[in-house]
Amino acid sequence: MSADLVRARIDEGPVVPLMWLVVSLGFLLNLADGIDVVAMSVTAPSVAAAWGLDRAALGPLFSSALFGMAIGAAGLAPLSDQLGRRRLLVAAMFVVGLSMLAVNWITSAASVTVFAILRFISGLGIGVIFGSAPVLASEFMPSRYRSLAVSLVVMGYPVGAVLAGPIANVLIPDYGWTAVFTAGGILTLLIGITTWALLPESPEFLASRAGNRPERERAVNALLARLGRDAVSGIPANVDRSSATPVAKILTVDRRLKTPALWIIYFMGFLTMYFMLSWVPTLFVDSGYTRAQGIEALTGFNLGAVPGILVLAFLTTRLPLVPLLSLFFVSAGAVLVYVGLAEPSGLNSLMSLMFIAGVFLHGGFTCLYALATRVYPSDIRAAGVGWAAGLGRTGAIVSPLLAAFLISAGWGMYSLFLVFALPLLLGGLLLWMFANDN
Repeated sequence: MSADLVRARIDEGPVVPLMWLVVSLGFLLNLADGIDVVAMSVTAPSVAAAWGLDRAALGPLFSSALFGMAIGAAGLAPLSDQLGRRRLLVAAMFVVGLSMLAVNWITSAASVTVFAILRFISGLGIGVIFGSAPVLASEFMPSRYRSLAVSLVVMGYPVGAVLAGPIANVLIPDYGWTAVFTAGGILTLLIGITTWALLPESPEFLASRAGNRPERERAVNALLARLGRDAVSGIPANVDRSSATPVAKILTVDRRLKTPALWIIYFMGFLTMYFMLSWVPTLFVDSGYTRAQGIEALTGFNLGAVPGILVLAFLTTRLPLVPLLSLFFVSAGAVLVYVGLAEPSGLNSLMSLMFIAGVFLHGGFTCLYALATRVYPSDIRAAGVGWAAGLGRTGAIVSPLLAAFLISAGWGMYSLFLVFALPLLLGGLLLWMFANDN
């Protein structure tokens, strides 16, 4: 295949500055996503207080964006296998940025439906970015460093989530909760413009894109030259592509076990991750802590992502990826079990445990994207990653609603930590089985 020729060239040489530029831009794309998603979480107590909403009413506001992300990842991100990674990523950034700015027009509880629609639109763009940015980074890096590159790109999400807390604490007291979305929208548009100006298209995509393109080999070799690689020859001008649907391609005979297993693992990870991202500030407030302390707890959880992702990504350059993922999932579940059973009440202890949970959960969850990029070839890679992230996000949709139901039924913070530890333990077991199948 043409993409295999390009992959061989990329694997032959060292990592060069253009590769790091692609990784850096992918990091920024996900950073904007992290701010957008967590903006709802850190403003939720203020929205509830301003509009007189009960806790159960917040569930749909959380889930509307997540529903959009699922559709964006599974339904729209696979389009980058036909249209190109760069084009779809830039468009998605503008969709996210403009929909965040539009939140500033909401002035009363009567606009809850409009708010939910705007969150859904943001989610569509975020789903595209989650499905396409890791793929683009993986296609620029030599194979040994692909897991590292994907992990660094996806790490932008928790870093953005970390920034959302301090941004909220600075802006809400003086400017109100809508200012958080305004700041996030402006930043997202600026990153979108930068991406449009600097981000190149994937060389593997250029080589395997369907259609008759006489300039194909010249375009591929021009990009390989920028990467310090020798030119390739024999890339056909015309590339035929199967008419099968994306889901049919990722469920071929040799993938009929791996693909559903990947979907279930993603579901388990999303279920617990979005419980933490959505409800930690509110649960802390309901347990007697201040709004600022609740936001600090979520910030600590997200801050744990940085060492967790970096350590795991570094280890993947030397050790098998899947057993490491299993270890991180089980460790994250064990931390939540401990919190649920020990019921620590000291603020410092709780903050430390939130940080440790973030180390393991963010680290393992982020490297799932590296696993997905390895399972599928270039011509269906965005479809494979997109469907895994999209169907997995049904866990993110269910999670806030399930937590809202349990809270309304009288469940407290510690009991909820026990409940949402279970998906991580099950996901870790399935990952271990996945490793033994490879």
